[in-house]
Amino acid sequence: MSNSDTEIDRAIQQLVDAHFPWGDGPCPERVEDRLAHVRRWLEQQAAIYRGIATALIARVEPILTQLQQRLSANQPDRLFFRIDESHITKSPESILEKMAREWRREQTLAPPVSFHNLDQLKDLGRFRIVANFLDDVEVITRCIEEPYDATKRTRITPGQFQLREEFGLASNRFEDMIAMAPEHRSTGERCRKGWFSPRQADLRGYRVEVQIVTLLQEAWDKKEHFLVYERVRRGEHVPLEHRIIFADLSAQLAQADRDFNRLKREAEAQPDGELEHAAP
Repeated sequence: MSNSDTEIDRAIQQLVDAHFPWGDGPCPERVEDRLAHVRRWLEQQAAIYRGIATALIARVEPILTQLQQRLSANQPDRLFFRIDESHITKSPESILEKMAREWRREQTLAPPVSFHNLDQLKDLGRFRIVANFLDDVEVITRCIEEPYDATKRTRITPGQFQLREEFGLASNRFEDMIAMAPEHRSTGERCRKGWFSPRQADLRGYRVEVQIVTLLQEAWDKKEHFLVYERVRRGEHVPLEHRIIFADLSAQLAQADRDFNRLKREAEAQPDGELEHAAP
């Protein structure tokens, strides 16, 4: 175990002992019992986010399925979208580690994110919509944003209306982390990202993160998560060279996405068979 791991473990124990709302009930004497109690509590909190994310998926998926049926009438086998809900909530261990690391980084008397304001962790509930081409990402984004656009509300579908009635979208739009200017980019992550909150009175304040990405963006993220993010989370040193390589790879895959998108548009613009015989 590294020194960083030991420091995080100590920070987690201090977090639990000093800031968990034990209330009037007895506080377990053993550290292991206190941590186990807190993990069970966090699992209950995560279950709320899981339920909200599942309900949101149930509202979004029919909208996209209908869109796919309309757009893919002539391309029935082409991937348009799939929903990845394999990591729909954070684990209690990951939540505790993130809270402890932010506390250490901020060096404040009280943790900036604690058990009373878990909603400050924007990705406790999350899922990803994976599309094939950049154009697909933009179509999906517009389709989900439309019910929140006051100028288009008279033309939305019943499914879009139901989505808007049950969930709010922060700022009524997705954040664009694909076309972000280089000087504003602090990470290689590229996606359209939005945060949805249920309108149900007793669930307000909870939010679910939704990312819309291409296959190449997802591929980069899964590799970066394992080779960089998880190492940082464990307190391991990640060489600057590795970070630079991942930033370069993100840019290379972004260019590949743009090239594939251009080829798709040119193929769709050509009469049948003309592209095959075109000069190189």
